[in-house]
Amino acid sequence: MADFYTYRNEVTGKRRRRKIFLALIVILALLCAAVGLFWFGRGETAAAPAATPAPAQEPTAAPTETPAPAQETAAEPQRILPNVDTAAWDKSEAVPATIDTEYLNTDHRMVAVPMLGTVTNSYFDTVTFAGDSIASGLGIYDTGYHNAHYATYVSAGVQTFVNNVSVKNAVTGETETPMETIAASQPDYLYILVGTNNLVVQGSEESFIAYYERLIDMLREQLNPGVIIYIQAIPGVQEDVVDSKPGLDNTRIATANDLLANMALRKGCYYINIREALTNPADGSQIDDYATKDGVHFNAAGYRAWAEYLATHTVWNRRSVYSGENPYYIYGA
Repeated sequence: MADFYTYRNEVTGKRRRRKIFLALIVILALLCAAVGLFWFGRGETAAAPAATPAPAQEPTAAPTETPAPAQETAAEPQRILPNVDTAAWDKSEAVPATIDTEYLNTDHRMVAVPMLGTVTNSYFDTVTFAGDSIASGLGIYDTGYHNAHYATYVSAGVQTFVNNVSVKNAVTGETETPMETIAASQPDYLYILVGTNNLVVQGSEESFIAYYERLIDMLREQLNPGVIIYIQAIPGVQEDVVDSKPGLDNTRIATANDLLANMALRKGCYYINIREALTNPADGSQIDDYATKDGVHFNAAGYRAWAEYLATHTVWNRRSVYSGENPYYIYGA
């Protein structure tokens, strides 16, 4: 029996110890859980920021009206071009040469007056045409320039004017001396065409130009200081003219025109290349539709083309009246 009780006591003691052990484990677990919850809750409290009391809202002041900025006066548009003293353009003076006057071989086409607006026929009321019988056609045919003055003569050369010989006017039929006729007209614009008859005689081109320069000097002495002088190109001729008049070779005529253009620069004149309207650009010969039997003068259609060319190739002048709107109107002029 002792063994039984001994065994039973041992078993009961083991069970009791096991229960106590389990109870201790449970208590320990509960303590750990409680400690964990305590620290967890304390950590959240420390992390949360302290609530800041909202500041007392001050009464909002009534918005004050901001005055509108003063409106600036619109600036006047700036001129693209600077102010120009246009009064200088209205002076009637000889045109100063702006190209090296020592040039002797400048192509006449490079220094010719370019196309401008078309002047009305009234422009030619103060024009005098001086020259040979080729220039006479402008007054003989219906070109619209009936009020112009003409000092044009059959077979005239530059020496006819320089020597001031008495000749018959091809337009008016009056016998007169050329220089007195030109001086009496006192033109605003003088158009000169002479030289074909000089080239018929195969003389020196230098002598021809020397006479021409002397003519310009004489005209300057007798005309108003403001007169504008145009030197017109010697037109070409029909190709077969050279057979009877060797001096009128179109190549030679072109060379003579180069000399005339350079002379115009030296003497303060303007050079007008009427060959653009009257001759073929390829060889400088007379346009067939404008030719007459002699191959030198022009028919009515040729002179009308010539007159139209002159009307569209003038130097700008504020006194000139243009057909339609002047395409070269200068702002502020």
